[in-house]
Amino acid sequence: MKPKLWIPAAVVSTAILLAAALWAANKIEASRTDVPALMPDGALLFLQSSDFGGLLKSWNDSAEKRAWLQGGNYQAFSRSRLFERLSQAGDEYSAAAGIVTGNGLLSSIAGRQSGLALYDIGALEFVYVTRMDQSTAQSTPLWQARDKFESRKEGEADFYVHQDAQSGRVAAFAIRNGWLVLGTRADLVAGVLDRLQGVSTHSLPDEAWYADAVQQSGRSADDLRMVLNLEKIVPSPYFRSYWVQRNITEMKQYRSALSDLHRTADVYREDRVLLRKTATAATASDVQSLAQLAPEQAAFYAAQSAPSSDQALAGLRENLLDLKPAAEEHPWMAPPSVLADNAGNAAMLEQRIDQAPVIQPQTDPYRELRDLFAGTQPTAMLEVYATTEAHDETFAGIDRAVAIESAQEWKLAAVENSLVSALRPGLTAAHLGLEWVPQSGSATAGKGAYLALNGEIRMYLAVRDKVLIVSSSEALLQQMLARGTEAADGKLGSQLSGVTYAASFRHTSKEKANFQTIATHLDRLGQAKSDASSAEDSGNASEDRQPPFFSGNIASLSRMFSGVREETVVEKDEGAMVMQTVSYQWQHK
Repeated sequence: MKPKLWIPAAVVSTAILLAAALWAANKIEASRTDVPALMPDGALLFLQSSDFGGLLKSWNDSAEKRAWLQGGNYQAFSRSRLFERLSQAGDEYSAAAGIVTGNGLLSSIAGRQSGLALYDIGALEFVYVTRMDQSTAQSTPLWQARDKFESRKEGEADFYVHQDAQSGRVAAFAIRNGWLVLGTRADLVAGVLDRLQGVSTHSLPDEAWYADAVQQSGRSADDLRMVLNLEKIVPSPYFRSYWVQRNITEMKQYRSALSDLHRTADVYREDRVLLRKTATAATASDVQSLAQLAPEQAAFYAAQSAPSSDQALAGLRENLLDLKPAAEEHPWMAPPSVLADNAGNAAMLEQRIDQAPVIQPQTDPYRELRDLFAGTQPTAMLEVYATTEAHDETFAGIDRAVAIESAQEWKLAAVENSLVSALRPGLTAAHLGLEWVPQSGSATAGKGAYLALNGEIRMYLAVRDKVLIVSSSEALLQQMLARGTEAADGKLGSQLSGVTYAASFRHTSKEKANFQTIATHLDRLGQAKSDASSAEDSGNASEDRQPPFFSGNIASLSRMFSGVREETVVEKDEGAMVMQTVSYQWQHK
């Protein structure tokens, strides 16, 4: 019996040893051909996809791409300086490669596992690698045009280089071990080939900005990953010129960032990690309780934890208290320039120059509110916006509400007086006509009780212990009070524990229609002026005119993403890093 037992044991032992050897070999091969490990160091930005060809095909076949190409946003982009520079770079690369670049070439070289590292924004210097079998790689336009290139060697690997004499642009590529490598510098392509051949050298994962961001994310790359070296990107003049958000000052605090895109049938989710240069104290409060007050009918809400007293005051001023439109300063109201040829104009003939102007003493109408916020210590702030439809489809309005949670209970009398003091200078010259009137049949307690400002100004006020709510709409205030009651009774769940910022935008058919109405009115005056000036032109002036910004450019994005029902943003500020999750809920995916 012993031999019969020994033979299976030997077979099992051999199988285990073989499996271990294969596992070790696969680990070595995986580490050697992992996309980030193939990239030379010094990159500013890195993009990685587990199936780039599939992503590209999904985009090319999508209704969103067709809608974008036909929309006003693309029209404006196609006339921009950025588009012009990108087109010029594409033409120069076409000349260097000896083939026509564009979507056709990109589709032909889009393999499965892929990565792109960008080394210079202005010169658009990059290297791109993609997993592709030999036969597919040799059928690409690049390989077919290899006779136009200079053949070089890096170790045992061949690669091809050509430089356009006029622009100086370089095109280089290689096919090696099931990978297609393409770059705008010969040394970058040679560097990738070194790593494919097992040459030990400093690579992208060895750089702290990349390694730290990947480690903190705690995830492997999925559909699409982007990692940014913000310490090098933010100071770039190209970043300052073309960064859409225009928040350069805010971005200076971060050294690197990572963003992962995950796609399912109904939701696209983007997970972000931003690493600070210098760690700050983690925010102790969250927005869990306050965010629950946002009604489901609201078009947009944003909840922020630990706002400063100045931020809380700014939220009230921007949404509710600064009722007067911005003053337009006419040219004759400013003192004339001493360098001007004509030091005055006809509109100034009645102006007295022999009397000193009367200078009114400056007072701060918001001093009481500022002192109130400083004393109550705001812990969270919620801003809510709800659009209202017009019966005649001519106008659409926006109702607004601000809720502020504090560390101490609000004193209703102090809130009333502070708001009246802030409003009075812009509404009345006397101390008359501004009073708070109890609503809902109760002047004191009661879950539904609130106050309304008398007169023509629509403003409503409610205080619930540590929560202050001010709204321009009675209906919106009532909805928020009802939500607060449901939350207190445990009827509403929340998953926002530890969240320091939360926002939601609901892209429903109602909101799209209301946005189009508002955008059309915003553009009407500017469009009328543009039509008047272009009426004097001849030829194709109307065809060259930029689309209206709100009702043409921005509204086209709304039509492009008509399948997106809701977008949500959740952020956790942990001091050393900020973690964000952005989710797009689709209706048709």
